[in-house]
Amino acid sequence: MEALSVREYRNNLAASFDRVAEGERVIIRRKNKLYALVSLGMDQMVLNKKQQDKLDRLASSISRSWEEVKQIETGIIESKSAMSFLDEL
Repeated sequence: MEALSVREYRNNLAASFDRVAEGERVIIRRKNKLYALVSLGMDQMVLNKKQQDKLDRLASSISRSWEEVKQIETGIIESKSAMSFLDEL
């Protein structure tokens, strides 16, 4: 296995990520230290409380927006142009 220099890695980011996605191990050498590029699944992601709260607020906002879209599609809420939304601001 060959370690990439930071320059080689930076110049070939997409290829490096593709190699990892295919199960290959990508090692990057920086100042005589080695680092590994690894793929983590979303189930392996760990968030701190602040990040989790922010993610929860974002999910809630998306959910509310989606409900409004459904109401517009069914005629419960009148649709507006983008200019109307900007005028409200």
